[in-house]
Amino acid sequence: MSFPQRRDRLRRALAAWPFLIAEPSEELVRLCDVALRHDSYVNERMAADPDGDMEDNERLEFLGDAVLELIVRERLYRCDGLDEGGMTRALQSLISNQALAARLREGRLGLEGVLLTGGGQKGLSDRMVAGAFEAMLGALYLTAGLDPAREVCRRLLLEPEG
Repeated sequence: MSFPQRRDRLRRALAAWPFLIAEPSEELVRLCDVALRHDSYVNERMAADPDGDMEDNERLEFLGDAVLELIVRERLYRCDGLDEGGMTRALQSLISNQALAARLREGRLGLEGVLLTGGGQKGLSDRMVAGAFEAMLGALYLTAGLDPAREVCRRLLLEPEG
């Protein structure tokens, strides 16, 4: 797939649920291109071209994981009646790789068409799906700030419609 075709697919992914960003910035599209490159894909490309310069999604995933956790923790803190133990259990039930991937698959996020993985990968694991979403959330945070990231988390986890 050519980069213009990939960019169009990325724009469609950002326009869909849970992002709902009709006109993403070029910087967001560029960062989402990185966010949707699993390390298995990058490792294969780097083995074929050691002088190549390609980044995988791990740094964005690291940031996005923290953004996701902050947003969910803040929401749980504001819930009356939850003690610290209850908040911890609720947090894990919402943001574990398994729970996050299940919710993303329910909503048909459609990462199958845009998440680049190595040739040896058979399907997308929960960890890959959750990690790619967290990386995209990190990209959104970097380009648009906390409020748009909070809105995506609200739609996905905190007040899901379906």
